[in-house]
Amino acid sequence: MAKNVADQLVDMLANAGIKRIYAVTGDSLNHINDAVRRDGRIQWIHVRHEEVGAYAASAEAQLNGLACCAGSSGPGHVHLINGLYDAHRSGAPVVAGNGETGNGSCRAS
Repeated sequence: MAKNVADQLVDMLANAGIKRIYAVTGDSLNHINDAVRRDGRIQWIHVRHEEVGAYAASAEAQLNGLACCAGSSGPGHVHLINGLYDAHRSGAPVVAGNGETGNGSCRAS
C-alpha cells in the first residue's frame, strides 16, 4: 500500500530520532496526528497552546538532542516563534512543522 505524505513525514521523523511531537490537535494537523498513531514510534503530546509546545520541544532538545513541535494553521505558526527562538539561542535542534492547508486561493493566472 502506498504511503501518503503524512505517513512519509512521520517515517522520516522517527528515523531521524524524534520521540515526541508537541502540538495542538486540529483540523490542519489531523493527518499527521493519525499517521503518528498508526506508526507507533512517536508519541503525540497534546499541548494547550503552540508556544508551550515549542518551549517543550526546546527543553527536550537541550536535554536529549533533536525534538519536534508543530503549529496548526492560522495564528498557530506565530505562536511557535518564542519557543523556537529559545531553542535557537540555546543551540538546540528543533524541527518545527506547520499544518497549513492549501485553499486554492493562490493560482497562476
